[in-house]
Amino acid sequence: MDKSQADAVAEAMLASDPKSCETLLRKRAHENWWLVEKRKVALLALVGFAVGAAAASFFGERFTSGGLWGAIVGGSVGWLWIWLRSRRRAA
Repeated sequence: MDKSQADAVAEAMLASDPKSCETLLRKRAHENWWLVEKRKVALLALVGFAVGAAAASFFGERFTSGGLWGAIVGGSVGWLWIWLRSRRRAA
């Protein structure tokens, strides 16, 4: 095998298959989408904590329990939002 043949074989091995590149791009796009969605859930849980804590202090209840329930409700709303959007996205 001469140098040009060896170079051709090396290029063929290193060159990416277009189908595998597209699969990798789709996988990365899905991972990025999923990360953004999880951050939205975290933000809604944080906002829910603040709202729940404020409501608890307004009604004379414990600050932590109100914040916990608010975070649970906010996170649940966030996961419901993701579920609905993913169903719409798949259709």
